[in-house]
Amino acid sequence: MPTFFDPHPGFAGAAIPIPPQVKKVADGLNGQIMSLQTAVRKIQYVTQGKVKAVPDPRHGFIGLTLRSGDTTHFFRVIRYR
Repeated sequence: MPTFFDPHPGFAGAAIPIPPQVKKVADGLNGQIMSLQTAVRKIQYVTQGKVKAVPDPRHGFIGLTLRSGDTTHFFRVIRYR
């Protein structure tokens, strides 16, 4: 089971800020141990965007893709190891 860490810091210079409800869930996942599927479901529950786990050899992450008009925004919501 993965451990979740390093939630998105908030605005952090992005063109748009991460949605506050997604930030709140990411902060709540910080330090938690659970399945990727459960963590993805918790985030997906609070957003209409596309949520998916992105594997990485060192630290994977859960990402969020949002569309705003003709623009697509991608956020790294939280990392896992």
